[in-house]
Amino acid sequence: MKLSRFKPVLILTLFTIFVAACSQTPSTSSTSSQSQPAASSTAASTPEAASSTETAPSTESQSSVAVDEAKVEEIMKQFKGKTPDKVVTVSVSISELLNELGVIPVGVPTTSSQLPAAFDQVPRIGSSHQPDLEQIAKLQPDFVLGPASIKDNLDKLFKSASLPSAYLPADSLDELKLSMVTLGRLFKKEDKAEAFLQQFNEKENAVIEKTKGKEAPSVMILFGSAESLMFMNENTYTGSLVKKLGASNVVTDVLKLKETYIPLNMESIVAANPDVILLVAHGDPAAVAKKFEEDTKKNGAWEKLDAFKNDKLIALDYSLFGIASIVKAPEAYEEMFKILYN
Repeated sequence: MKLSRFKPVLILTLFTIFVAACSQTPSTSSTSSQSQPAASSTAASTPEAASSTETAPSTESQSSVAVDEAKVEEIMKQFKGKTPDKVVTVSVSISELLNELGVIPVGVPTTSSQLPAAFDQVPRIGSSHQPDLEQIAKLQPDFVLGPASIKDNLDKLFKSASLPSAYLPADSLDELKLSMVTLGRLFKKEDKAEAFLQQFNEKENAVIEKTKGKEAPSVMILFGSAESLMFMNENTYTGSLVKKLGASNVVTDVLKLKETYIPLNMESIVAANPDVILLVAHGDPAAVAKKFEEDTKKNGAWEKLDAFKNDKLIALDYSLFGIASIVKAPEAYEEMFKILYN
């Protein structure tokens, strides 16, 4: 990806370059799905997957990849000791994890984001925020898998339709690793999960090693649309990349804000004065840029910020940073390293 750096007078022009990437919203964005085969013609999981009446692997079989075992056990309790035969997922991030394990769900989210090619013929079931309950019910899944971050909203929908559901953490990189280990045990694919994570950790450590001896910048991450811009802390996907690369997220370290997403406040930006401002825009990126420009000018803060003085307002490629993806993370790491340290 070509690195985009912004001078104030060029922001609106350069942001339009990202329209194509930013049109790929997370699983909340839906596209009209093509006709899909009936559920009976779709594999529920790998041929060797156990039926829903079999006992799931014990969490005592610990992986050499370090995760919080208590959290794994807590997630596994949702499945009541059973290995699902058929699952639906409303999450792009969880879809990628299942693909890496060789597990084919009977339903995947409707999204403009690219799903694994192995799922091309799998029925689409709506977005994470607007799932098609009737379509999901037709697929008769043992469980609908959703992201833990929106459990409360999804639970109301699935319970009203008598759909069994389970939730996996899928926001930060560490959460994705945790869910990979959990799904590996659930589907008796521990070896695949461990092999994937060991390979991933090697790539991750190689990038982190390059930061040694370099001065880490302070960073502020903004996320949103023209209607609403928000701060993002280190518990988000992009925030976790920044943290692991040694940079300081001013939302956490300077402003001491604990919420994952916090409404933008221009006085806070001026007070924190980050070295780098990263923008993850969805929807209309030009409108997002315009709103941010207007907000900064209203406060007379534009020229005062070090990020603007040093051309360090940077729009991130939405296809790399817009959705939590353990598959794309190695590439995202390399790009983030260039942004922060070059």
